[in-house]
Amino acid sequence: MKLKDLLSESYLKVLDRKFGEPLPTIEDTARAYRLKQEELDEKIVPASDKDVKEVASLLGKSANDVQKFVNKYKDLDADDLIDVIEAGDRRRSSLMIMAAMNNNSKALRQLDKLLGFL
Repeated sequence: MKLKDLLSESYLKVLDRKFGEPLPTIEDTARAYRLKQEELDEKIVPASDKDVKEVASLLGKSANDVQKFVNKYKDLDADDLIDVIEAGDRRRSSLMIMAAMNNNSKALRQLDKLLGFL
């Protein structure tokens, strides 16, 4: 490999700075990584998905956790979870959904009887 090829590699972001700018520090790199992770977290939950956000607020869980649970079971929809919570005893239904999100097999079976998603 030639030195010219090595220096032109895109992963060398240090060389993409303007004249007079200081080299990046560990804090700069950590800040950039943290911002990138926050952007990725925001992409997991679509901004237009109001149902996921509503379920998350009803359960007191993060929207990302609810979205991951809904994505895990393709036939399950966040709107179905809202219907379960509103149709029955809110506290019991909410606890059942939270237990199912934590892979509790009994809660998953009960939720499957209601919705038929497994």
